[in-house]
Amino acid sequence: MKLKSITQVLVAGGIIAATSPIYAAGFQLSEVSVSGLGRAFAGAGIAADDVSDMFANPAGMSLLDGRHFQAGLSVIDSEADFQGSSSPFPGTNADGGETGFVPNLFYVTPINDSINYGLGITAPFGLATDYDPNWAGRYSAIRSELTTIDISPALSFKLNDVVALGASLSFQYADTELSQASFLGVGAPDGRSTVSGDNWAVGFNLGAVFTPTDTVRIGIGYRSEVDQDVEGDLEVTGPTGGTLISAGANASVTLPETFYISGLISVSDRLDLLASIRQTNWSSFDELRIQFDNGLPDSVTPENWDDSTTVSFGVAYHISDAWTLRGGYARDESPVSDEFRTARIPDSDRDWFTIGASYRPSSTFTLDFAYARLEGDEAPVSETAVIAGPPNSPVIVTNSFAGNFSGGADIIGIQAQFEF
Repeated sequence: MKLKSITQVLVAGGIIAATSPIYAAGFQLSEVSVSGLGRAFAGAGIAADDVSDMFANPAGMSLLDGRHFQAGLSVIDSEADFQGSSSPFPGTNADGGETGFVPNLFYVTPINDSINYGLGITAPFGLATDYDPNWAGRYSAIRSELTTIDISPALSFKLNDVVALGASLSFQYADTELSQASFLGVGAPDGRSTVSGDNWAVGFNLGAVFTPTDTVRIGIGYRSEVDQDVEGDLEVTGPTGGTLISAGANASVTLPETFYISGLISVSDRLDLLASIRQTNWSSFDELRIQFDNGLPDSVTPENWDDSTTVSFGVAYHISDAWTLRGGYARDESPVSDEFRTARIPDSDRDWFTIGASYRPSSTFTLDFAYARLEGDEAPVSETAVIAGPPNSPVIVTNSFAGNFSGGADIIGIQAQFEF
């Protein structure tokens, strides 16, 4: 196939599509805290059992005394099993799941009796999915990788014993690589099309904590949209790796705003009940538009995602000063409807079942552990990829695939906290 024809296919079909890990709704990551993982993130922003509260609610820092440092890691082993078929160019079934690592770092120190300063480093969005190069949906997606790093300096203000406020900035880095097979002619081996790019952007976060009694706590948190204008390159390679096309490319993606409402009730000195509602406004993600620097028209992929809600419930039982046990359940709603589900977005509603524990051998050191099992609903997909057409003519060759994705994930987390 001539280079001009390959270029027409890329523009018509759209090389970039939004991406989704199998272990989070959309491509939002929840794993900013191992303590939080153990209670299915119920009580986000107000639990005061580690330093991560500032992520969902910067006012939560006001619940801590002294200096705190925290480092944690969640290991996510995901599954994205596809069973189906494609036509006219058949392919195999595949599992696009991969193992991912999500770290967190937090630090809090008091400025005076009323004001705390904090710094959080997290990964609020991300994924890594990788299909076999010969799978049925290879002309829609092979590898999809998104990494974000969010650096957030924060302040909390304790107005009185009942009300605290907080605010932070988010300096957010995004790096992505997305690829799919390129059709080079009937009987010829496929090539590969890859878009990669990165960008820095800025957002903000706000929060409030209310403590009307010694046994009741309520928190409201807000994380703003972040507009990522990713700049990078398009490269089309042949079967042996030689470059057929290279060009500059950029795409604008709005990472959504998120609202948190959390509550905690201390039933006794030993037992805490927690709950949270997280609303993520994915409806801002209505399309993905790619622009090329060589004069080609924009490539536009309709997304039309919906706002989504996650509801979580958790319990923390303090066995002693040294040991705390946790458990939780969450229902995580996907923003992707059946109509707009694609190979890059095999997303569905899911259930979280979690357990965790903390061991505090001294007044200055705590170890946190957690495990979660995620079970995703079955996700049907039916997609047609434009793969070929003669130069200066409408695209006439397509490849369709249809079937079902099923998936889930196992998550293991470990975290260390230091007070000084």
